[in-house]
Amino acid sequence: MNIEILNKKFGNPANDKEATSSKEVISLIENSLKYNNENSVSMIIGGPPCQAYSLVGRGRMGIEAEKDNRNFLFYYYLRIVKEFSPQMFVFENVPGILSAKKGKVFEEIQEQFDRIGYSILSGPNSGDLANILNFADYGIPQSRKRVLLFGFKKEINFKYPCFSKEKMIWNHELNTENVLADLPNLSPGEGTDGLVDYDSKKLTTFQSLMRMDSIGVFNHQARPTQERDREIYRIAIKKARNGEKLSYPDLPSELKTHKNENVFKDKFKVHASNQIPHTVVAHISKDGHYNIHYDLTQARSLTVREAARIQTFPDNFFFEGPRTAQFVQVGNAVPPLMSEIIAKTIKKNHF
Repeated sequence: MNIEILNKKFGNPANDKEATSSKEVISLIENSLKYNNENSVSMIIGGPPCQAYSLVGRGRMGIEAEKDNRNFLFYYYLRIVKEFSPQMFVFENVPGILSAKKGKVFEEIQEQFDRIGYSILSGPNSGDLANILNFADYGIPQSRKRVLLFGFKKEINFKYPCFSKEKMIWNHELNTENVLADLPNLSPGEGTDGLVDYDSKKLTTFQSLMRMDSIGVFNHQARPTQERDREIYRIAIKKARNGEKLSYPDLPSELKTHKNENVFKDKFKVHASNQIPHTVVAHISKDGHYNIHYDLTQARSLTVREAARIQTFPDNFFFEGPRTAQFVQVGNAVPPLMSEIIAKTIKKNHF
């Protein structure tokens, strides 16, 4: 009996060979309930695919975003909630879900869940856009803005959870250096997916937590980098040291590769050593230009392990598949430490 529901992609298998139908997911959940001698589901936590809700995604896709069927993949999640009738659910997504189709997508979400007996709150404030959270405010080493929709059966009438009571407290700044500096140095193309011993370095509290129960470093292999791009990385790193950002039009002409300089002026972005890391998303699987390591001597993009650190995956998580798939797994995830905050808050207040 298959009792795990792992790495399942919502969608219509007839249109997407990688997708799993909601009917199959429901069957897997039922098998898991039987295996664990449970007969009901109290809570569901999830996040239907969010690319079409994303402001960046919509910016790239233009008018096509209005036609994108991914705007309505929440129906798969809705069906699962309807099937198992939990007391409550959490629906994590990007802020764009509140403004997609001029707010009509979120209105549709609220209406559809209302029809099956659930209320949805986007946060404690009456204005939805005022409820956007930055995970950095909860002790996560990443500026990552998201929405945590909280749904519950109408007759229960819960209040929105106060997640800040469970936020992580550290005895040091959560800048990129304090998150990554203990990992082995690499030049482009160096490293391995396999096990590498830890370096003997003084650790921050965050680094110590990430190393807990891990025998070493996995998935720490740097992308090969063209020398032209590496020179751009060096320029970007030097600017980041001075608190500046590299704008594509400011590059020397010999380093430019396209004439339209007004598209994605911030194509190259450094995780500055003295600042909190910026958002890691699945696009890191395409190239590393938006995720440049702060160390000038390394002058490369982040490895899967470094991206995973910023996402708060402990070092004993091993990511399988090609490097592209590994980056997608990391970039699409809710940071595990934020998941812990959500779970602890719900458990203390509603169970």
